[in-house]
Amino acid sequence: MEQPYSAWADWLSKFHTWPELIQALWLVSVPLTFIGATWLLMRGLRDLIPALSRRRWRGHLIYGVYQDPQGRWMVYWHGRQPQEVDWTNPPPELIGRGQVVQGVFRRPEG
Repeated sequence: MEQPYSAWADWLSKFHTWPELIQALWLVSVPLTFIGATWLLMRGLRDLIPALSRRRWRGHLIYGVYQDPQGRWMVYWHGRQPQEVDWTNPPPELIGRGQVVQGVFRRPEG
């Protein structure tokens, strides 16, 4: 009795006759393709789910430090205008438990 045609069996029989370099490329490219497709799917879901969510973010930025286009370091507090950092007398929020040494933040010892 003759076996029915199988594309998988045909491809596998040809795979064994290919050079080892081509076989290695197939063995690497197939898993990478699946990993890439999974990554794209998860990235799409990550972007789509919040857009479909009925809950909206209602928080406010409380405090932030950023550098403006002129290169100045600015401090933002919620409800206030951004202020340039005074490196001679920095705000205690920037120091934390450490200390400022010549305009560079330094962590506490110990």
